Amino acid sequence: MWLQKLIRRLFCREVIAYIIVGVLTTLVNLGVFALLSAWVGHERWWVSNFPAILAAVIFAFIANKMIVFRSDGPLLQEIGKFLLSRLATALAFEYGAMFILTDLMQMRSVLTLFGIEILISKLLTQILVMIGNYVLSKYFIFTKSKHPEADHQ
Repeated sequence: MWLQKLIRRLFCREVIAYIIVGVLTTLVNLGVFALLSAWVGHERWWVSNFPAILAAVIFAFIANKMIVFRSDGPLLQEIGKFLLSRLATALAFEYGAMFILTDLMQMRSVLTLFGIEILISKLLTQILVMIGNYVLSKYFIFTKSKHPEADHQ
């Protein structure tokens, strides 16, 4: 019984939509990061990271508000909460975890995807970012859904 409930929660419309939007947001982040890293070099990852995060945050806010959480909450309040939460996850994971993995642990291996080199540490931090952002979005930012009954079907 608890397993069925867990499966229903994991495969509801909201979670599936969040995963799809999260993958697209991650691709925006990684794409901008890879393009800038090719220009400034992997050793200066922090230079490429900020514009990549900014592009991903703008995309994620629009997609999460409209598609995932179908929120009709106050726009300015949601933008403020969204930016605060993304700042927290960016500091914790995009910079904190990247620093630990890349600089302290020397994880500088790259993976080449479609001819683009991506730091493996960047890929790992994106998993942490996606989980943290979902929790913050669901319980702190987008609390007023347009279609709450459709979210768990």
